[in-house]
Amino acid sequence: MSVPADVNKTLSPADLRRPEVAAAAARLRGLALWLAVRRAHFAVNGVLRWRWRIKWNKLWEYARGLAYGEFQRGQRVLDFGGGATIPVFHLARIGCEVLSLDIDTRLTTHTNALARRFGWRLEGSSIDLTQREAPETWGRFDRVISFCVIEHIPKELQLQTLARLAALLKPGGLLELTFDFGEHAPVGGAVRSANEVGDMIAATGLQPLGDGAFHDTGERFALDKRHPGHHFTFGSLFLKKS
Repeated sequence: MSVPADVNKTLSPADLRRPEVAAAAARLRGLALWLAVRRAHFAVNGVLRWRWRIKWNKLWEYARGLAYGEFQRGQRVLDFGGGATIPVFHLARIGCEVLSLDIDTRLTTHTNALARRFGWRLEGSSIDLTQREAPETWGRFDRVISFCVIEHIPKELQLQTLARLAALLKPGGLLELTFDFGEHAPVGGAVRSANEVGDMIAATGLQPLGDGAFHDTGERFALDKRHPGHHFTFGSLFLKKS
């Protein structure tokens, strides 16, 4: 599948109307209902509970990741920081081999429990790549995904962590990354400017898809109910290893 020129961009509700993103969003909504019927919880922002719907802003992150990731059965996928989330379960369900890293052992335990229950090739691990290199036994991955995690890492560790993630890709592999973006984003480690985005790309040594630019639509939203006065957005990057 070809990707749009502005694939590396900030959050916009209009993106959910693009046919390829809408189709991926429908699959994720279907999985959320499938899990709900089976009383299988999934996590959003680290909160694990029974639920049947996905908020529009999280759907934007997840659906675009699926739409432009060209995921296929049998691929090896590393998830960084998304323990027990819908994208991890979706990729395992379609036949990917998924290693999901999360320092919250409650989430990795639940990930492993659902993997056993449904027969998925999915493993949850609490290995922390912000503190150590990946074990050599992991080998290399076709895809690395991380949805709104990097901003929760101390600034002084972010670029090194991104470099470690990029190093785990096979040639031709993709790194998909989203993050809180904007001057008023409430999380201390949020990405504040396009210059910071450029530093992140440089740290990975990977090639941005699309036209290579980062497109800020200028739209800002009250995305965190704990901070209703903070209007900010999400950013997204799709980077390829040559």
